[in-house]
Parts: sequence; C-alpha cells; structure tokens
Amino acid sequence: MTRNGAAIRFVWPWLTGLILLTLIPLAASLLLSFTRWDGFSERDIEWVGLQHYRELLDSVLPAGVPPEEASPVSGTPPAPPHPRFLKAVYNTAVFAACAAPLGVLAALLLAVLLNQQIKGIAIFRCAYYFPHILGGVGTILIWQWLFNPDVGLINVLLQSAHGGWAWLAGLIGLEVAAWAPPRWLHSPQWCKPALVLMHLWGSGGAMLIFLAALQNVPERLYEAARLDGAGRWRRFRHVTLPQISPAILFNCVVGLIGAVRVFRPAYVLRHWSQDDGLLFYMVYLYENAFEDPARLGFASALTWILFVVLFVLTLLTMLISRRWVHYEG
Repeated sequence: MTRNGAAIRFVWPWLTGLILLTLIPLAASLLLSFTRWDGFSERDIEWVGLQHYRELLDSVLPAGVPPEEASPVSGTPPAPPHPRFLKAVYNTAVFAACAAPLGVLAALLLAVLLNQQIKGIAIFRCAYYFPHILGGVGTILIWQWLFNPDVGLINVLLQSAHGGWAWLAGLIGLEVAAWAPPRWLHSPQWCKPALVLMHLWGSGGAMLIFLAALQNVPERLYEAARLDGAGRWRRFRHVTLPQISPAILFNCVVGLIGAVRVFRPAYVLRHWSQDDGLLFYMVYLYENAFEDPARLGFASALTWILFVVLFVLTLLTMLISRRWVHYEG
C-alpha cells in the first residue's frame, strides 16, 4: 500500500498535466468543431453540428452537390464553399510527397558518410547536426536572402556556373542559349522546391538517429558477408538496410508528420507573387483560427481532419512496415 501511494504521488504531477494540458483541450477542440463561435462570449455559441465538415467535403468533392442546387443558367454545380482549402491540401500533399522521402534519403546518406573512423569525424558530425537546432525566424530570413532572385547567393552561383559553361562551350565553337535563373520564392512553380531544399538542410536530426543505428549493426554480420564474397553495395543492401530498418521506419513516420505539419517557413516566406503557392494546411488553419475569430469552430474542424489523416497515414505505414522492418529477436 505504501509503494502504491508513493507511485501515485510521483505520477500525479504528470497525470495532472496530461489532463489539463492535453485531454481537456482535445475535448474542447472537438466540441468547438461542431459550433460557430468567435471565442469571446459564451452566449454567442451557435451549435451547427456537422456543417463545417460538410462544407469541407463539398470543397473536396464539389460534384456531390445536389442537382437542385446547380446554377439555373449553366446547370453546373456552384463553386465549392472553401476553394482555398483545396489549394492548401494540394500544396501540402505535393510538399510532403517530396520533402518526406528526400529528407529520409538525405539523412541516410549523411549518416553513412559520417559513420567513418577518421580523424576529426566528430567535428563533421556536429557541423551537420547543427542546422537541426538552428531553427527560428532568423534562419528562415537568411534563406529568404539566399533565395532572392536578383541578389541572392544561390542565383549568383547559378549564373556564374552558367557563364562558365557558356565560356567553355564558346572555346569549342558551341553556342549556349541564354538562361534565366529560377525566381524561387517569387514564383508559384519554384516556391515549393525552395522549401524542400530548406527542409533537406535541416535533416540532421534524422541523420543522428541513422548514425546511432549504423553503429549498432554487429560487425560479425559484415565479416560473414565478406567471407561470402559480398561487395560493398550488397553488404549495404542485405546487411545494413535490414538492420537499421526500425530507424528508417521511425524517421519515415516522423518525417511525414513533420512535412504535413510544416508552418513556420511557409508563413514567414509567403509573398503575393506566389499565387498561394505556400498556402499549406497549417497556414490555412492558422488564418481561420487567429486572423478571423469568427472561424474558430471551422479551424477546430480542420484540426480534427488533420488528426484523422495523420492517424490513417501512420497506421498504413505501420501495417506496410511489417513486410520490410526487421526487429532483432
């Protein structure tokens, strides 16, 4: 009885934080998703049921609008109630489909390169991990300058490389066509690739996890593979990858969730010339929750839709992982 009482006293502070800071806000957010409220007076709360969810469904599937609601002139269904929602979903899906796998691949390659027993390797490991902890608006503004289409360092280097290639081609009588560097954050087509490059720059956290997994691979497995005549690539494919597959699964899940929930760089680097190219899901949610207080219930519905989507994606990833993840023992 004494042990149980001591255990309860130790657990109670954590349990109190879980209830007050997690479970109660979750329940309040779920209730708000069924209401229309500006967040100020309880008397203004209006119960709307599933209206917010129906509006979002109509935005994704406008063809499902009943025929009697079609336009009497053209006979076509009316425009979706939230067209920017579909734009936010598209932008987020494109970014996540590129950033998540490329981030895991870049982290794995870095970990393999840094898993070497050479002098001063700790310095390189710290240097590649450092960007992971350098987040913040200040770093984003530095990237904004780097991606400046006129005076940014990236375009200056690209133009210099093109000029050098044109000079070399001229020596042998070839003519190189004029080329304009990308507009990056000032272009609807190039703003998302710019954010993908920023995402890859901060892949040091996943790299550290891969590095720890690589160093835990038993050396006897490599020795057995060498005796069987396996080369470097076959050892990596048949020994290293199966042994570090749990780390790959972890980084895939975390990377996917992080890519879908990206907010800060997209919000800071928005520009009118992008044509909502950086309108990601979290940015759209923020606009509805804080820039228009009357949309607080709608923003709560967006939050729960995001939770369900991430839960389903994570569950599918875990189910598929049973075929390729190797757990020791």
